[in-house]
Amino acid sequence: MSARKHSSIRNHISSCNRLLLLLLSAAPIPPLVFASSHPALRAPQLRTGQKFTYRVHYQTDKATRSESRIVTPLVPQRETTDTECLLTVEITGVQGAGANRLVLLHTQVLPADGSARPKGDDGFVDFALQPDGQASKIVGLSALSPNEQSLWRQWVSQFAQSWTFPAEGVKPGEKWKKDEPVLGAPLAKLQWDKQFEYVRDQVCPQNGETGKTAKSPGKCAAIVTTTTMKQHGSHDDATPDDYKTAQLKTSGTAQGKTQLITYISLQTGLVERATEDSAQTMDVLIAKADDSNKAHFNVDATSHTEIILVP
Repeated sequence: MSARKHSSIRNHISSCNRLLLLLLSAAPIPPLVFASSHPALRAPQLRTGQKFTYRVHYQTDKATRSESRIVTPLVPQRETTDTECLLTVEITGVQGAGANRLVLLHTQVLPADGSARPKGDDGFVDFALQPDGQASKIVGLSALSPNEQSLWRQWVSQFAQSWTFPAEGVKPGEKWKKDEPVLGAPLAKLQWDKQFEYVRDQVCPQNGETGKTAKSPGKCAAIVTTTTMKQHGSHDDATPDDYKTAQLKTSGTAQGKTQLITYISLQTGLVERATEDSAQTMDVLIAKADDSNKAHFNVDATSHTEIILVP
């Protein structure tokens, strides 16, 4: 295989690795009945100068089996990661209001024991949180290690979950849905089907810190989110547009499921604790458009993420 063709398939294979994460086995939380006067849960009204810290633990386990004409391996056959960090947050500004409200945040990723990072490596990441919960204007993320980047992105997605709720807010017992395209995958027409349920209010879970004076845990909203990956369209012709541009074609199948349990403080609106487990599988064939070279990949991946608000 020529170096150019080798590189083209290699570069697009990384999409397989970025896709894989999913499934949690957790006991269901029994629903309760509440009065209609219960206030609706919305995204927190963060204030400039507000500071808080999260402990974030992110684990992945990925197994890849590959077949191709290339002698050198394209990806490792087994890859596991286990990263735990403290993530400090400072609200540096709030712009606009309502649907146009933009929150500016300054974060720092620190070792799990709270010690300083090496000199010249501050671990700062600044970004803007959009009204829909998406992070934009990200500065400093590329300076983190790959594992820390993944951990930071997992924290953002769970911290900002309430920004994705219906604008009018939600109340105990309510269920709602949301569909999102799967971005960056080597197969076209993949979709995330998200099912949300505000199960009930309950005492906030303990944060796991020891050696400190306990405080009243307060009340939290328990939100369960179940996400299923669905594939629409033909399995035999599933080439995304960017692959076509690179003169590649893809076929295959992908599936996955994620369950996320989030506890959101009714007093502050902040995520007190969130736990996500996921599992995904992908079987994909990536080939040159003229079928001159092909690479077959079968990937199984699982991940576990937990974020905890540190007192």
